[in-house]
Amino acid sequence: MTVAGRRRARVPLVAALVAASLGLGAGPVGVTVPVPVDGTDPQLAADLEGVIATSPEDTCLAVSIDGVEVFAHRGDDLQVPASNEKLLTAAASLALLDADAGYETRLVTSAPVVDGVVRGDVVLVGSGDPSLDTAFTRAVRQVPAARPSTLLDGLADQLEEAGIRRIDGRVLGDEARYDDLRVVPSWPARHAAENQSGPLSALALDDGIEIELVDGELRRVRADDPPLGAVRALSGALFARGIALGGEPSVGRAPEGAAELAVVTSPPRHELVADMLRRSDNQAAELMLKELGVAQGEGGSTAGGARVVASWAAEAGVAGPGSVVADGSGLDTGNQVTCRELVGVIDAAGGAGSTLDASLAVAGESGTLSARFTTTDAVGVLRGKTGSLNAVTSLAGLVTLPDGGTATFAYIVNGAPPTAEVMRAQDFLAQVLASYRPPCPDGDPEPFVGPAGAELARVGGLAAAPLAAALPGVVAAMDVLEAEADAVVDRCSAGPSPVLAPIAPDH
Repeated sequence: MTVAGRRRARVPLVAALVAASLGLGAGPVGVTVPVPVDGTDPQLAADLEGVIATSPEDTCLAVSIDGVEVFAHRGDDLQVPASNEKLLTAAASLALLDADAGYETRLVTSAPVVDGVVRGDVVLVGSGDPSLDTAFTRAVRQVPAARPSTLLDGLADQLEEAGIRRIDGRVLGDEARYDDLRVVPSWPARHAAENQSGPLSALALDDGIEIELVDGELRRVRADDPPLGAVRALSGALFARGIALGGEPSVGRAPEGAAELAVVTSPPRHELVADMLRRSDNQAAELMLKELGVAQGEGGSTAGGARVVASWAAEAGVAGPGSVVADGSGLDTGNQVTCRELVGVIDAAGGAGSTLDASLAVAGESGTLSARFTTTDAVGVLRGKTGSLNAVTSLAGLVTLPDGGTATFAYIVNGAPPTAEVMRAQDFLAQVLASYRPPCPDGDPEPFVGPAGAELARVGGLAAAPLAAALPGVVAAMDVLEAEADAVVDRCSAGPSPVLAPIAPDH
């Protein structure tokens, strides 16, 4: 375990207990507290040790502040990260691909176009766009308007505007940009049955989910043939605009040198990465992994993309010893990362203020963290990525500290289900970091006397229970002294640093 940083001035616990035992009701109590200068921060270490103490045995935790590691517990132990694997997929995508460019889904033909008639087949060429959608399915699925999408309907609109009245041939779907494996081969079969990810294809519409009329009701079903489903949807859109078709929709390859008839472009890649992270979209993550493989010459496969991500992490100097990239989403239990690696990935991507940072869910506000940490100081200042499998719980991200600095952290539990106790430990960690206030770089050069009294500091069950059991009636008085002394002693801070308050899970 490593601990570094600078110690926050705080009234020693023993002094607080002595003062409390003497009684605080008669008036303020003065305590002389020297403020240490540069060195380790035992208070931060103790708080983070508390997180570990309330976590299952197979837990790793790493924390850096402004790029410098300040704490690590089993930081180099290999762990299954669950959806925290998406951080590697996202960081590599933003680093190696054009974050401002969109995916282009094109409709092409090699046939002549004469008097508004295409004298042959047209081919819908998939680009791997994870946001390809239709207005109909968005309405049926009640997709929020803010979620980025590329409407396939736009291709039909463009043909109508160009005066196309008929296609003599068929509408074909081309998914050749990626391989045709619908799932990652090493995934358990239940992932498909549970729709943990839609079927994978370079031409997948609506997350690989189709809307069917079953017994008079519209139902969502997993697409058996994503590219065929996409061209059927496009054929319907063309028919609705009065464009006649000469053949049945099918699949095929675009001829070399085919002319472009229409194109729809997705929102910028960084918006799609943000949507993938905030919603923890497994299918989108897997498609992004395959796109990395194509872009870097490794082929549009899971294995090709995995090689690219592993290479990027190694070249960035953040790959953990023995780490393994098995997929892009974290559904595969063959993924192996370390807590230090995840912290390194976030920092290597630019840390605070980076595109990756802006792509993360925000505590109490958005994505998978919208209902998390709502009773802690982490609301609005913790940005992160959650993860869970049957025996895995993970959380990694960044926290803006009260003094304006940034803590980057990674916390992974293996070998235990995501129980309320594990969630409570995450809440504990979020509160520790969100309320941490380092002292000035050089510390306060002179000790001084600080009065105790005024408002009660917050304290939670984990912090108070052991003391209450040992010294009944003392805890509340101790909290008063500690909170007020903190406020006075740490003259370099903008305000008092609140007493740690582990809080029961709020979900």
